[in-house]
Amino acid sequence: MTLRSNYLWQIALGEQPPMGLPSDLAAVRVGLALGLPAIDALVGDGTDVGPVRYCLDHRQLVVPVEAETVHRWRAAHSDCFPAAGSRSCGAGGYRGCTGVWVARPGSERPGVTPAGALHEALSITRDRLRTAPGTHYPRHQEARCA
Repeated sequence: MTLRSNYLWQIALGEQPPMGLPSDLAAVRVGLALGLPAIDALVGDGTDVGPVRYCLDHRQLVVPVEAETVHRWRAAHSDCFPAAGSRSCGAGGYRGCTGVWVARPGSERPGVTPAGALHEALSITRDRLRTAPGTHYPRHQEARCA
């Protein structure tokens, strides 16, 4: 598995969230294929991106956001769950999670990624992936009757 990014990240090997991350937070869970380019776009736009957790078992990206986001997150491409004290991606199943935390270099006091900016980046990235050259949109066309 390749975790590509156009930007530098510091990797923290361990299950504990980075020191200084707020204890009352929510987390947005999204697949790596959609989440990685969206996070890269945020960094490229100069948006402050907080620490991010890669779940290597479930191929999920977990992005901490403000706690109140859980009540207003409505997105087809991802979900938001209360994450206070969570050490997993929340995907469930019989397997646990194996993940690593990554953070942008120079972020001594990690904050959370702004939920509005993340939602917009995910939506734009999803639209680009769905309409990329070589894909048939919509992917699941209904059978047409003549």
